[in-house]
Amino acid sequence: MDRLTGTGVRRLDAPDKARGIAKYAADYTAPNMLHLALVRAEVAHADLLEVDASALPKDAFCFTAKDLASNLLPSIMNDQPVFAEDKIRFWGEPVAVVAAATPQKAREAAASVKLRWNPLPVVCGAKEALQKEAATVQKAGNVCSEFHCVKGQPQHAFDECELVLEDEFFLPTQEHGYLEPEAAFCQKDEKGRLCLVASTQNAFADREMICHVLDLPQEKVACKAAVVGGGFGGKDGNTAQIFPAIVTYFTGRPSKLVFTRTESIRTSYKRHSATVHVKMGFTKEGIIHAFEGEMWLDTGAYAALGPAVLSLGTEHLPGPYRIEHVKVDGWLAYTNNTPASAMRGFGAPQGAMATECLISQAAVKLGIDQVEIRRKNALRKGDTGALGQLMEHSVGLQEALDQFERSDFYKEMRTNSDPGIGYGIAAGMMSSGMGRGIPDHATVTIEKTSTGYLVRVGVVDIGQGSETALAMLAAEALEVPISAIEMRMANTDETIDSGSTAASRSVYICGNALLAAAEKIKAGANSATEQAVFPENKTDVGMPGLPHTLYGFIVQGAKVRLDNATGAVTVLRVHNTTEAGRILNPVSMAGQIFGGIAMSTGYTLSEEIRWREGRSLEDSFASYVMPTALDVPQMTSDNIDAYEPTGPAGAKGVAEASTVALAPAIAAAVENLLPQTRLTELPLRREKILAATKK
Repeated sequence: MDRLTGTGVRRLDAPDKARGIAKYAADYTAPNMLHLALVRAEVAHADLLEVDASALPKDAFCFTAKDLASNLLPSIMNDQPVFAEDKIRFWGEPVAVVAAATPQKAREAAASVKLRWNPLPVVCGAKEALQKEAATVQKAGNVCSEFHCVKGQPQHAFDECELVLEDEFFLPTQEHGYLEPEAAFCQKDEKGRLCLVASTQNAFADREMICHVLDLPQEKVACKAAVVGGGFGGKDGNTAQIFPAIVTYFTGRPSKLVFTRTESIRTSYKRHSATVHVKMGFTKEGIIHAFEGEMWLDTGAYAALGPAVLSLGTEHLPGPYRIEHVKVDGWLAYTNNTPASAMRGFGAPQGAMATECLISQAAVKLGIDQVEIRRKNALRKGDTGALGQLMEHSVGLQEALDQFERSDFYKEMRTNSDPGIGYGIAAGMMSSGMGRGIPDHATVTIEKTSTGYLVRVGVVDIGQGSETALAMLAAEALEVPISAIEMRMANTDETIDSGSTAASRSVYICGNALLAAAEKIKAGANSATEQAVFPENKTDVGMPGLPHTLYGFIVQGAKVRLDNATGAVTVLRVHNTTEAGRILNPVSMAGQIFGGIAMSTGYTLSEEIRWREGRSLEDSFASYVMPTALDVPQMTSDNIDAYEPTGPAGAKGVAEASTVALAPAIAAAVENLLPQTRLTELPLRREKILAATKK
């Protein structure tokens, strides 16, 4: 049988989505169903004195913190309540959930619930939050997490450098912008169990949360993921899920909650805004000899996955380079902004903007080609990373740079004579897996059926194509056509917990478990269940999740046009070269890369949540401006012919890497046209460009 992996197989979910019959969470309904609306605080920081539901219509229901067995959402820090009880910490924080027979009646009932509070000073930014005079957001203080690491002797190494560059960068809050807003549906089955269907990245975590909040045993709750209309990290945690579970538990009736777009933009998880200070020392040959980096992240009112974002952000801050002397420091601060959590790239894009911009400037000052300066410093297998970790798996940045250098894009860049066109390059890396000390395993079951094989996998395909990739692996391993593979995913009744769809881990860890089960099937078993465990790095830096052991590598080039009269920047073309082991499905891979380029183009040029006293000034896609099909550049994507021995069919995780390096590539392209200008703040709005040129 011909090899299936490595070919462009059509995604299994494409026909249903194209025909409009894919069933999303908002599509679920049942007789006698209640519609939900949340009572949200309209202040960012206050002592909550009273929740008055006395005017609630008689045919409506209202539930608050007092109704719950535990008013706590399980998370890394266990700091976020289901409902604000004594204190309000961000604008839009849920205080109660209201249920009624129609969406309109639910909204009217929610408006009848009155809140009384005493306002408190609002903390607006990470650095402000860490000042002694700042108001306290959480009882223990405003420092949520911090990380510090030193390798070598950076304090002395800068004296040995020919060139030292230093600057501070500000990166904005970014909205995920998925097409499908948050939604969840719940009903009781014939056994009296709560059965939740949600737009989620982890059905098993949803079950754990419901059991904890309502004090129920696991056998009383079943959760599954609906078709998910995009997640990008924003649906890894509670969004809408807990509220229908609460209402159905207390009323016995089916219930559903679907966020409005305004709710989604104003109150859902965000990419962390960041202030990043970087100092880099170079030899005259362009070798990075010393590095110091500081990162301040704004995690909003609650931690969510913020501590992990800080860890990964500081780990990736020095970039994919061999540096002898390194010092990194990071602080995660509580503020009264909307909570920030996971978003594609998970802290790496914020650091790459600073580090890559300085490398581009160093290349100009030292008279070294942009590709060559990165190749001189590129990590190789056997090197030690910034935290002292051994790079013992595949490391293909040098090969990616070589292939990028052979591209038509690079040749065009080298011969460009148009004074209105600029080019920039940046490189990056993105870890895969949860990291050292964090349990990271997956269990997959394969069963023979009358028509082929049923594969049960506990993770969610949130649109990245993992269902198709895993089916390809199964079909190839079992030597059957892909039509003989039936996939069953993310259902607590029918699959085994395999962790969250996050950290670019799904295909790697589930694929390894799947291939192990397939070996037993080929040996004669009618069914097989096998587990795979993610490899861990042996280096201990004293922080859970650090360091990682597997990384993907990327090189991105941007071609831009600058209108000197208006300051408008147009990205004309982006060329991408990726090393992620063996690519299982090149068509799906290109889709992931192109989606990441579109997301990063918006991050660079237009996307920004602006805050005023903790309230988002953006509330729709009219004010929060994302790129459309007419705004994205021409895109090309090359892949290195590589192989990761520990991965399924040689593959590594890849989905997030495309968001890491594009912003500094675009910034470098603009600086290429404005040599005296330093761009240190995103987005690159035209008024900022004009102000920079006037300086």
